[in-house]
Amino acid sequence: MTDFTIPDWWRGLTGARLGVDWLDPADWEPAWQHIEESGAMSPEHLDAEEELLRKGKLLVGTGPETVRRWTRQRLAAAWYFDPEEPGVLWCAPGGFYPAWLWIPVEPSAAGVREALGEPFPAPAAARVELTGFVRGFLGLRHLVTVPDVPPEAGVPPWEAAAADDLVVADGPSLDRYAKIVKFLDPQPWGSARQEDPYPEEFPGGDAAPRLLDHAPIRDGHRMQGLGRVPSMTWRTVHSRSQLSIEIHTREVVCAAVRYRPSPEAHRPVVRRINEVHDERYPEDLPLDALGVLAGWDFGVEEDLARNLDDPDDPDAVGAGLRCLAALWHGDLRRCLELREWAAHPHPAVRANLAMIAHTYGHRFLLQELALTERDPGELAALEALLDHSPDPDAFNAFRDDFGGAAIMVDEAGDPVGTWEDE
Repeated sequence: MTDFTIPDWWRGLTGARLGVDWLDPADWEPAWQHIEESGAMSPEHLDAEEELLRKGKLLVGTGPETVRRWTRQRLAAAWYFDPEEPGVLWCAPGGFYPAWLWIPVEPSAAGVREALGEPFPAPAAARVELTGFVRGFLGLRHLVTVPDVPPEAGVPPWEAAAADDLVVADGPSLDRYAKIVKFLDPQPWGSARQEDPYPEEFPGGDAAPRLLDHAPIRDGHRMQGLGRVPSMTWRTVHSRSQLSIEIHTREVVCAAVRYRPSPEAHRPVVRRINEVHDERYPEDLPLDALGVLAGWDFGVEEDLARNLDDPDDPDAVGAGLRCLAALWHGDLRRCLELREWAAHPHPAVRANLAMIAHTYGHRFLLQELALTERDPGELAALEALLDHSPDPDAFNAFRDDFGGAAIMVDEAGDPVGTWEDE
């Protein structure tokens, strides 16, 4: 397919050793012929943009590859050229990346290396090395959904097909969904594990598909830690970020990402999405994490603070404070701002603050509530909480069932009985 001028930079670029298999120009093909599903949800406006951005571009190269942990799925990068924009090369770090995540690249060896990052993919990292952090509100527990991914006999779970139906995002449904999302390695871990507990290769050799489900439970990696925010965490496939789904105060669902800031070459992609679609993602957010987050409404503080605009609406204020407390979790400076609402005249608002204080262990907030409480019965209850701290919440937020294996453990690693609301 050569009914256009081959760009001047092509010969020099293809002669460099970059780990890319460049195609002969006679074999270049339209990008729309090479659509690979990512498995991740995406909203309609991004699906429409995908078609527009892919139009006119040609696949001109593939590679290098990365491999999803334990699945042996080989995911090759893809490179595109648009004859209408001859001074730009487009990089998809994986062929499954939608066009709205493609990176505009200077068509040079240096540009290719910058787009890929060195090494490619990024090496695994401990939490302390993941210096970037963002958390967003996804919704209330019974309203956050994912596609249903029913098991198929004889089909590995990472190759299963999503149904058209959406289901509530609990532990089992999130686990099945994440297995088909190529932006993620498919092994989740719970809040009882602070670090990614999984080796790169399955211990003892090949991982049979059933072991992908069995091993995390057998080895205790799916357990929640008593007193910690219930969470399920996955490693992203290229940047090796850690993406968590968290459930705060029993019903506030957030997504949190710990990451190494992305290369400068990637940031125009996030900047454009923010500008065109009125999003507020950090510009240094890795693109594989964004590929997952884009499937949900990702609410930030500016969105949630509107619930506090009318102090005479106690339901909105109480819900807003719980959501903001979730976003601020781990940031004591911001959490101290909750004290400003301790003297709110409505008991429902103060009750929400008491729940926040108990859940996160904010003793300062209980003290502030006690200082401003005028009801003798409520004051006695707050003083009892201050004098005798109640046990941490053992709520089974993800509705997990591990077939008799422990769902939650205390700091000593001993199993803890959990309870559910249904």
